Amino acid sequence: MCNIVIEGDIGVVDMGRCSFGFATPEFIDFHIRDLVALEKPIKKIIYEEELSFVLSPEKTAILLEYAHVLSNVEGIRMRKEIYGHPSDPQYPKRIALLKRFLEYAYTQPLTAARVLEEYQEPPPGKAVFLKGQQLFLGWVRGILKRYKATKFFQLVKKLTNLRAAFLTLIGLKSMFFMDMLTMELPKEAKPVKDPKGKYRLPYDIDVQIYEDTEKDMRYYVMEKPTLKALPKEAKKLLKELIDGELKNIFVDKDLNVIYALKMNEYKQWIMEKALERDIKITPHQAVIMAREAVNWVVGMGAPMEDIFLDRRYVTDIYIDAENAPIYIDHKEFGIMHTLYRYPREILDRAFKNAVFSSKGAKFDGMHPVVDVVVKRLALRAHLQRPPATFGELQGALRLLAEEPFTYAQYLWYKSFTPFFAGYDDVMVTLGTSEAVLGVKGVGKTSFTAAKIAAIGPNKRIIPVQDIWEIPVRAYRKRGFHIGAAKVAPSDREGPSTSGELDLVSMANALLRMGDAALIINEVRSRIAMQGIINLLNTQPGVFLLYNLHAESLGDIRDRLELVFGIPAASMFATDRYTFLKKVRFGRRGRLYRVLGYEFESDREEKKFKKVFEFSRGKDIDHSTIKCLFVENPEASTRDWDNLDIGKIIDTLSLKFVPPLLQKRSEETGIKPEQYIIQAFYKGKVFYDVYKAAVEHDLEELVHLDFFLKANTIANRIMISLEDETGNVDFVKAMANWNEAYKSLLKEELPRYMKEKEEEQVK
Repeated sequence: MCNIVIEGDIGVVDMGRCSFGFATPEFIDFHIRDLVALEKPIKKIIYEEELSFVLSPEKTAILLEYAHVLSNVEGIRMRKEIYGHPSDPQYPKRIALLKRFLEYAYTQPLTAARVLEEYQEPPPGKAVFLKGQQLFLGWVRGILKRYKATKFFQLVKKLTNLRAAFLTLIGLKSMFFMDMLTMELPKEAKPVKDPKGKYRLPYDIDVQIYEDTEKDMRYYVMEKPTLKALPKEAKKLLKELIDGELKNIFVDKDLNVIYALKMNEYKQWIMEKALERDIKITPHQAVIMAREAVNWVVGMGAPMEDIFLDRRYVTDIYIDAENAPIYIDHKEFGIMHTLYRYPREILDRAFKNAVFSSKGAKFDGMHPVVDVVVKRLALRAHLQRPPATFGELQGALRLLAEEPFTYAQYLWYKSFTPFFAGYDDVMVTLGTSEAVLGVKGVGKTSFTAAKIAAIGPNKRIIPVQDIWEIPVRAYRKRGFHIGAAKVAPSDREGPSTSGELDLVSMANALLRMGDAALIINEVRSRIAMQGIINLLNTQPGVFLLYNLHAESLGDIRDRLELVFGIPAASMFATDRYTFLKKVRFGRRGRLYRVLGYEFESDREEKKFKKVFEFSRGKDIDHSTIKCLFVENPEASTRDWDNLDIGKIIDTLSLKFVPPLLQKRSEETGIKPEQYIIQAFYKGKVFYDVYKAAVEHDLEELVHLDFFLKANTIANRIMISLEDETGNVDFVKAMANWNEAYKSLLKEELPRYMKEKEEEQVK
C-alpha cells in the first residue's frame, strides 16, 4: 500500500507497507497518480522509510502543481466537445492523443511534451470540421504551455529524467554505475574547522567531514574526482562492465584471490575497449575504473570498500538495515553518518561476498548469525539476517589494525602521560599479569597488543582466542616470536563439536612447551574466566594479559560472583587492573580514549591499591593521568621538554611503594626507586619519539618501525650500564640516549620525509 495518508495538512507515505521500492520508476508513477487523485489540500509530504524524508512546503508545492495540471488534463479529456465533430476523421486521434500524453506524463514527462509538440493534423476535408480542429489545437497549445511551465517539468528537463528530478526534491541522488540511492548533504552542514577534517585516501579519494550544528550531527563525505571527471563514454563503458559482471556469483571460490585477478582482468578489458572505441583515458584512470567495478562485483560495494581504505581514522562501520544510512566510528570525530544507503539486493551481495571470503562460513536461514574475517581487507564482520532479525540484514564491521599502537602513539593521541607509558613498559618487562578493561570500543585490544613491543623479541608470545584483532603478522615481520593458538570460542559453554581445545587445556599445553607470555583477547564466558584464574593460581608467575568488558572493580566482582559463580577473592590472582575510558569535552568535542585508572593487587593485605587516575581539566591538554604514588609533579605532567632525570633522582619522593612493584623488587633485589627512575627514563624515550613526530609533522615516527628502533636502542643503553647489583646510572643512560637518538633521527628522518613528499604528490 503506497497511498498517501492525510494527517491534518500533511500527507504521509509509509514505505514499509509499499510494494514498490522507494523512488523506483514504478513508485513515482503510482505516487503522481495518487497526488492527481488527491481531494484534500496538503502542505507537506513525509516519506517514512528507514529514514523520514520530509518535503518542505515549497517542494511539496512543486509536485502538487504538476499533479494539479495532470488532474485538469484528465478533466479536459473527459469533455467531448473539445474534440470537435464526432464525424471528423481526426476525432479518434484527438482522443488517443490526450490519452497518450497522460500515459507518458506519469513516467516520461519530456516524451509527453513532445507528443503534444509534434502533433499535427491535415487541413479538414469539410468546412464543418474547421472550427472543431481549431478548438482542439487551441486546447493542445494551452495544455502544452501550462504543462511546460510547471516547475517540476522544468526540473525534469534540466536533469533529463523523471527519477532524477524526484530524487532531487527528496534530497537523494542515484549513482551512475549502480541502481543505488545516496543522500545529499544537508544545506545546513558546513565543513568542520579542524585540520584533520579533510584528507585524501589512496585511489584519489577525498574525505571531508561536515557538521550540522542544528541537528548536532556530523557527516563523513567521500568524493572521487578522478572517477567523476571521466568522459561520458568512459562512464558508460564502466557501467556496461559492472552490469555484465554482476550476473556472476562466485560460490566456493577464494574471493581474496579472485579480487586481485578480477582487478587486473577488468583493467585490461577497459583499456582494450577504450582503444577499440576511441575513448580517451589514461592507465591510471583505467585502474580507478577497474577498482570501482571489482568492488561492486567481488567486494562489498564501492562505498564500503572506499571507507575500508581509511584505516588511519575509521575503526567500525555499522549497518542497521537495508536503505538505512551507513554510519561509522571515527577516531577523531566519533560516530558519523555517511551519505550511503544500500538497498536489499546490494547489501545481500556485499554480505555474501564477505562470507565467501571466509572458507567454510555459512550465512543463511539456518545460520542467521556469522562472524567472518575478510583477510583481504583485514576486516572482521559480524552479520545478521532473518530469523535472527525482524526481516533486515544487519552488520557491524571492525577494521582490524594492521599495525599495533605504540606507547609513543598513545602520547600522540594524548591518551597517556609519559610517566604512565614508562611505568607500564617497566611492569610489562617484569612479567606482571594484567587485565585491561573498559566498555566496547575503548581500545582494550589495541592497548593489550601495544604491550607486545615492551615484551620484546626475546620472549615467546602466544595470543590465543579471538586473535584476529591482534596484529600478529606485524610483529612477526619484525622478528618477534609469536605463535598464535586457536581455541574453542569463549562465548560458548560446553564441549566443542569442532575438535578445538578449550582455553584451559590449550593454555596448559602451550606452557608445557616452555615459558611464554599468553595474551587472551575478549574473555566472555564463565569457562574462560575460570580458566584464567586457574592458570594464575596453579602456575604462579605466569605472564598473562587479557581483557574483558567492565567499568570498575565492582563490575568484575559482581560478574565473578553473580554471573560466573566464582569467589571474588580470586580477583587477587591478577596483578594489575587497567581501566580505559572515553572522554569528551563539550557535546560535540572530539572523543578521546584515555586511561581511567589503574589498580595493583595487594595479596597480603587483600585489597587493591589505586596507582594512577585520570584527572579531568577544561580540555585534554589540561587533563592528565595523575600518578598517586610519586610526589614529584613530573610524574603527572604531559610536558617533558625540560625533564632533568638527574634532578628527578635527587628529589624523588614517594607517597607509597605500589604493592606489585614492592613484590617484584623483593624478587629481583633491585630497589623500587630504580624501577621508578627506569619508568622516567623510558617515558622520556617515548616522549622524545612523540615530540619528533610533532615537530616534523610525521605521525609515521610514532608507528611501530621507528618506535621499535628507538626502544631497542634505549633498552640496549640501559642494559649496558647495569652493574652487578642491578642498578643503572640513568643520568649517563639519558646522556647516551640523547646522542644515540640524534644519530637515529639523522639517519631515518630523510627517508620518512621523502616518503611523505611522494605521498603528497600522489
